Amino acid sequence: MIIPHIHPPFPLTWGFSTKLDDPADLPPVRLSQVHGCAVVSATDAIQTADGIWTAMPGLRIGVRVADCVPILLAGIVAGKPWISALHAGWRGALAGIFRHGIEVFHAQGGDLSSLVWAFGPCIQPCHFEVGEEVIEAARLDSAWHEALVSVGPQGKPHLDLQGLLRSQGLGLGLNPANEGSVPLCTVCRQDILWSYRRGDHSKRQWGWIEIG
Repeated sequence: MIIPHIHPPFPLTWGFSTKLDDPADLPPVRLSQVHGCAVVSATDAIQTADGIWTAMPGLRIGVRVADCVPILLAGIVAGKPWISALHAGWRGALAGIFRHGIEVFHAQGGDLSSLVWAFGPCIQPCHFEVGEEVIEAARLDSAWHEALVSVGPQGKPHLDLQGLLRSQGLGLGLNPANEGSVPLCTVCRQDILWSYRRGDHSKRQWGWIEIG
């Protein structure tokens, strides 16, 4: 388990799983993830969404990834702990999954400046080669800046997906001091992480979180 580099505002268990973790420690599957921006309240049923939240102590929630960004959020709503897990690939990022998760917290009365947040291991700019059409779509996002794109060894664009999401969150008022992200690359770290681009088409790691 890889733990975010930030102290949460209340007792919780959270982190990003690796190949080495016991599957028994992982959450039950609660989401059918579709690279969209829906964020739902956790139930026992499997819901079609890419984000999930709860204020219930002891309820373990999470998202599954194999190159996309797992995002964990923790804050206080009406004096009580609130948590969320989000799944963000480039499609979900541009659809607004991170913004939507933040807005769900804020709509329930949460203070954005106090929200603790962390991005987990994902494909990093060193390996995230994308088509020009992806960069053109990303440039339409209000959080875009040109430092988010670089030229890879094959002369094609590489996207900084964590950087794009970070820019989106800061634009909504998140406090940069409350970030605890883990900048590990799923493609580079084949010793501990699954990567779809590297050929792991069925295996996934988790970003998961539980109050208490």
